[in-house]
Amino acid sequence: MPFVSSVEGTYSFGRAKTGTIEFNYPNFASTAGLSQVSTAGVTDNVLYLTTAVNGDTGNVYRSTAIPYNRNFTFEWNFECVGGSTPPADGFCLQWTTTNNTNGTAGGGVGLLGTTAQAFTFLTYTNNSFTWYKASVAQTPVTGQDFQRNLYYWADYNHSASTMKIYVSTTTTKPVAVNFSLTGFSFGSASYYIGFGAATGGANANHILRSMKLTFT
Repeated sequence: MPFVSSVEGTYSFGRAKTGTIEFNYPNFASTAGLSQVSTAGVTDNVLYLTTAVNGDTGNVYRSTAIPYNRNFTFEWNFECVGGSTPPADGFCLQWTTTNNTNGTAGGGVGLLGTTAQAFTFLTYTNNSFTWYKASVAQTPVTGQDFQRNLYYWADYNHSASTMKIYVSTTTTKPVAVNFSLTGFSFGSASYYIGFGAATGGANANHILRSMKLTFT
C-alpha cells in the first residue's frame, strides 16, 4: 500500500518505535494525498521536484492540512544528484497554509514567503542549512554537503519547543544530532507539509524518494 493514515505502527528507517503514523510513502508508486506544483513528476517510483535543467522550480505538498502542535518525527530520503558543476540549488522542507503555490526560484529552493516553519538545504557554493522561523531566516549552518542521497529525521518536542534534525548516508538514524533548534514551536493552526526545490543558472536533479510522518 503506497501510504497509510492514522494507524498504529513503527517508524524510523533504522530503528523501531511505536507511534501513530499519519502518512507513509516508502516510494511514490502512488501520489495519492499529494498536491504537486510544477514538479517533473514520478520516474521509477521517485518524485523529481526538478530535473537537471536551468531555471526549474517544483513543489509538492500533502493535500490535507493538519495541526502540528504535538510531538512528531518526520523522516525523508532526498537526493540531490547530477547536473552542473557546481550543482544548484538545493531543496526546502516547509509548513505552509497553502498547497497550490510554487516557491521561489534559484537559491530560494522553492521556499514560500509565508511559511510557519521551514528549513533550506542549499548546495551550489552556499552549502548551508538555514532555519526559517515565521519566514525569517535564522543563522545559517555552513560547511554542509547535501549533494548526495541522504536520509533525514526531524524530531519535534512540543513541550520543550525543540527540533532536532539528524542526517545520514544510511537508513540508520545517527546518535548525534546534526542540527538542534531551540524556540521551535507550532501553534494550534493547521498546516500543509511540503518540499520545494529549484535550479537557477546552474542545476541538479532534486529527488524525493520517501517520506513518513509519525506522531509520537
